[in-house]
Order: sequence, then C-alpha cells, then structure tokens
Amino acid sequence: MKSGGKPKNLKENNIRIALDIIRKSDIVSVAGISDGIRLSKTTVKKMIDLFVQTGLVVSAGKGDSTGEGGKKPELYRFNPAYGYVVSIHVTPDSIIAVTTDLNADITAREVASVGTERSLPFIMDRIIGLVRNLMNGKRESGGVLVGVVVALPGLVDSVHGVSIYSPHYPIWGRDVPFASMLTSGLERGLEGGFNAPLFVDCVNRYQALAEREKGVAGGVGNFIIIDALNEGIGSGIILNGEIKHGAQSLSGEVGHITLDAENGPECICGNKGCFEALVSAKRITALARAALGKNPASTLFSGRDPAAITLSDVCEGASRGDELCRTLVADAAKWFVVGLGNIIMVNDPELIVIQGEYVKAGDYFLGLLREGIKRIGLPDVEKRVRIEYSVMGADRGVVGGAAFVIGDFFDKRLLV
Repeated sequence: MKSGGKPKNLKENNIRIALDIIRKSDIVSVAGISDGIRLSKTTVKKMIDLFVQTGLVVSAGKGDSTGEGGKKPELYRFNPAYGYVVSIHVTPDSIIAVTTDLNADITAREVASVGTERSLPFIMDRIIGLVRNLMNGKRESGGVLVGVVVALPGLVDSVHGVSIYSPHYPIWGRDVPFASMLTSGLERGLEGGFNAPLFVDCVNRYQALAEREKGVAGGVGNFIIIDALNEGIGSGIILNGEIKHGAQSLSGEVGHITLDAENGPECICGNKGCFEALVSAKRITALARAALGKNPASTLFSGRDPAAITLSDVCEGASRGDELCRTLVADAAKWFVVGLGNIIMVNDPELIVIQGEYVKAGDYFLGLLREGIKRIGLPDVEKRVRIEYSVMGADRGVVGGAAFVIGDFFDKRLLV
C-alpha cells in the first residue's frame, strides 16, 4: 500500500469501489463484487488478491454451492484490524483517549482528568502521554496507525489546525496553532518520532459524523446535531453529506444565536440572551431552587441538597412525570423551539439529532419540540424535519473523530 492524492485513473477508482463494497459487507464473494461494479470476475479476483496480500481483506471461508452443484465460492471480509486510529476528545473536565479499528470500534481507552491546572503546555503533555501509552499498547497487536485526531471544544479552524477560541480553556488564548504544536510535541515525545497525519476540529462536527456512522443519522445527507450539555450548546452540521465549517469556522455555533437580547441571562460569551444561556444548567437549576418550598409534591429536592441540584436531576424528574421538573423542562423547550425554528429556516435539515442532558427528559421533552416546531416559522407549511434523540453516549466525540480519519484514509490517502 502507498499513500497519495486522489485516484489518477479508472483502475484506481475501481479498486476503491471494490474495497468500499467489501468494507460495507459482512462477507462478499468475487461474483458479488463483480456484479456490483460490472467488472469481470478475473479482474475482481486480482483486486481481492492484492487486498489479501496487504492485509486489508481476509478469507471468510467458503459459500454455498450453486443449485447445479457447482464449486463453492471463496468468501472474503474486510479486516478492520489492518490499521488503527488514536482519537482524543478534550472535554471541559477530562481528556478521553481511545484507539479504534478501521470500523471506528473502540479497542482501548484511557481517561485523564483535568483539574485546576488547565494551561496549554499541561494539556499538550497529557495528550502526548495518552497517545504514547495507546501506541505502545498497539505494538504487540500490530496494525498501521492511519491517523491521530483531536476533538476540541470551542471554535476551531480545521484546515490550519488552529484553536481559535475555547470558552472552557480561556487561558490558552486566541488562535493557538494546536495541530503544529502537538505534532512537534509528539515528534519529541514518541520513540522513533511521529509521522502519522494529525487532524483537529471542533468536537461537535465529529459528533455529527458519529451519528451518521453509528447513530440515528445513517443514510441521511442533510442533518444537524444539537449537543446540549451543562456547559452550553454546540452543533454539527452535515450538508449534502459534508461537514459544514463556514468562512470563519463559525458554522455550528448555534448556542450563541441571540434569542432574548433584552431580558435574557448573560452568556459565557459575554452577550445576553444566547440560546445556550436560556437553556443552560445554570439557569434551569436556579429556577428550580427558586421554586423550593412552593412545590411540596415535587420529588426534585427529596434527599438532595438544593445547591447540588443538576440539570440531569431536572430532566430525569420530567421523564418520571414530576410536575415541577416538567414545568422547568417546558420552559427550556420553549427556547429550544425558537432556536431550532431559526435553524430549520436557515438550513432546512432532514433530521435534527438531540444529544446531551435533555435526552434524559424522555418523550415529554421530545414531544414538546416536535409540537412546537409545527407552530413556529411558516406555520402553514408542513415541516418534514425529524427530531430524534441520539442513542450514542459520551464516546460520540472520539468515535466521530475516528470515523473522520478513516474516511480520509480510504477516500484520499490509500492507493494500491
């Protein structure tokens, strides 16, 4: 195998198509591929022999013979252990690091907590240590490192690998050349150096890819994920199958759409009335504490210190039918409807996937969103956008990052 640019001729393109068919099939025969790309069985067999020789494809035994008692066909399957990805997600309070195979399935994991020390050199050192540990763990099992990817919070210029601004790590400053700094650190910190591709982007964009690869957005070309966490709201936009970044890498910053400039709460960005400020854990839990004593039937405060009430507690209470919790979640849903209505009018997605804390509010919250969207923004026009909850957990950032690297490897770098 060798690496390079885009396919230069029809032969290389056919090889890619054949490999793509094998990757997306459990098992496949020469005849199956031949029928799929309309090439002779002899040509396809030569391709498969090359894949087997390199380790990308392995034998999967024999298939059933034909009805006439013909020879049983050889079967083949993709070998996801051919290579691996190191995928990192820098969260507001930890660094999640995993290796995945070439199906973006996690094969190893390490997590490092982030405390009061949040400086850029400290975070770089933690990442380098995690990458080193994970790569050392792969030495015995083998496999080709096809790339390292880092998912960051905040604004990221993925083309130049720059962290433009991270609200959760303001000590880093602005326009940090994160990719080049990390590459230099890995070259110094790894035995034998570092020569794999390195990718950096906003975590929400990778989370959108995770939904397409392994979540509820499979086969959808135009969709948006809304990740609502305690710290704020982020979004990843897939338009015509591609990640949308925008001219200044601002695409997806829907948490800072202004919904109530006059009366809204102050946002982490410094403005008032941002989408994320109106549905934040800070605001919703403050409303909950203000209701203390006024809702004796609520179980929200049972056995809990009022100061320790979380957004998760409120959402779970709403799912159980607690009336106070449902009132609080309905308040948040009101602002979600306004924010999502604006997004629909601008992007017209087929699907909106809700990730994060509000998933815990269950059918109650989802029902409010679906009904609210019908009544806002051209109410006489049927909006056929689906709104669904994500089924992916906290690994969606690292899984999506790995999926991006794998796609880049097979689409752009792998030539036979």
